[in-house]
Amino acid sequence: MIESIVPAHPPRANPSLWRRVALAVGGLLLAALLAGCASDSAKTKPANLTPPVGKLSEKARQEQRQAILKVRTQTLNQLYKLKPLARIEIEQAAGYGVFEINGLNAVLAETHGRGMVLEKKSGRIAYMRLARTDLGPGVSVSPYWQVLVFGDPRRLGQFMATGSLADASRDPSIKVYKLNEKGVSAQTDWGARYFRDTDLN
Repeated sequence: MIESIVPAHPPRANPSLWRRVALAVGGLLLAALLAGCASDSAKTKPANLTPPVGKLSEKARQEQRQAILKVRTQTLNQLYKLKPLARIEIEQAAGYGVFEINGLNAVLAETHGRGMVLEKKSGRIAYMRLARTDLGPGVSVSPYWQVLVFGDPRRLGQFMATGSLADASRDPSIKVYKLNEKGVSAQTDWGARYFRDTDLN
């Protein structure tokens, strides 16, 4: 006897099983999509969010500092040669400053020079700029060098920290020498304010 073969019907799919499978597949697709977005965001994110410090590179900053210190050495040597007693004054002082005044700066940047101030006790140096207060805008100045001798340690510390907002020529604790091609003299015809050089300090 030959039995007839009846094709078997596939079992009915369980609705709850399909729902779980659909949810699992959907979850995997969502996770992959989020991972792709995070990857793209990481690619476009800047590597370094820290803002640059100052306008100069460290190499340029060091070069300018060295140039100012070189002028300091040359100016003091010239001062001691022309006025030997100035060496004793500076040795006994709380500190000193040396500035190079260049007429070109008066036209370009409304500042007339730059230099440094040294506190002798600690060896601390502040790099500074100066602006003549007795000149009109656009007036050029003949180049010269200026040495400031500070007798008062407290005034020196204030000067190095904040400069001088007012005319420093009225400060009796500061003695000033002026050097130019004619020689050296105690400077009495000066008016200037001094401020810290933000690029070099």
